[in-house]
Amino acid sequence: MGSAFDTWNDVSGPIYAGANTEWEYMWFLVAAGLCVLALLVGLGHEKMAYRRAKKRDDTHS
Repeated sequence: MGSAFDTWNDVSGPIYAGANTEWEYMWFLVAAGLCVLALLVGLGHEKMAYRRAKKRDDTHS
């Protein structure tokens, strides 16, 4: 990915070299996939922690 300027003096505003390319959609899908993955891993961890806590509570009753 090349840039359209030679020095930092020519830079103004935000710069995103992948704007208006097919990579923009690819990075969106990667970010969305990572969010879904984090939700699924968190859900699994919470279910496992709940089962452990319930088992501990049942053994002490």
